[in-house]
Amino acid sequence: MIDLSIVIPTCNRASLLHRSIQTLRSTLSCRYEIIVVDGASEDDTQLVLESAQSAMGSKLRSTRECKREGFVKAANKGFGMACGKYLTWLNDDARPVGNALEDAISLLESEGAERGLVAMFHKWASPRNIAYETELNGSRYQLCHVRGTLYANFCMGLRETYHRLNYFDERFYFYAADPDLSLKAWNAGLAVIPGFGCCVDHDEHADDRRASDAARASQDNELLFAKWNLPSKNHQRNDFDPQRPCTLRGLRSESLAA
Repeated sequence: MIDLSIVIPTCNRASLLHRSIQTLRSTLSCRYEIIVVDGASEDDTQLVLESAQSAMGSKLRSTRECKREGFVKAANKGFGMACGKYLTWLNDDARPVGNALEDAISLLESEGAERGLVAMFHKWASPRNIAYETELNGSRYQLCHVRGTLYANFCMGLRETYHRLNYFDERFYFYAADPDLSLKAWNAGLAVIPGFGCCVDHDEHADDRRASDAARASQDNELLFAKWNLPSKNHQRNDFDPQRPCTLRGLRSESLAA
């Protein structure tokens, strides 16, 4: 049985993908599979995958889109292919630090079934929306909240939980997918818990693809706040309360459920 499935959507970032795969190969000790969803790359991505497939065998699987359809749809394709007990995703420029993924699995197993997702810490450039902060190996890592509710950027959960939550809502393109998935977990009575010690290095490399996707950010955010009944934005202070990590009041309309 596969312990963990890791989905990596990618497009035209062969060198970053190669580094991501190599990092996972050298650090993971559990039984795992990597599922790469290639958004019709025109660089050396297929060569990277062929080389990695030769070395890794069944630990690496991939699928290629006829045309790039964006992060959310790519990730969902990977989620649907997954066979592991646990499931997570990584960007092609993200790398877990040390035993972050195995530690997240251990945390889920110790916390019980009511714990839906573990939020893995990552580097967040803005001082806004920070829920928790921790230090590891001299670097600072953060978790974020949306209007007072903790959400998981790189989220670890049972594959059954991902399926129960219907994966990412494909009405989003990219920017609101993570908070929305976490809000679906909270709304289903499942908690999102901070994975202290579970950190991910995330470079956020700039490229033409990222620049073109940025125009979708405001649309995604508008849809997120139209879908979920969350408190108004607090302009004066950070309003996250660790004693009350969820301020969600449900869907604004059942017709928005996904």
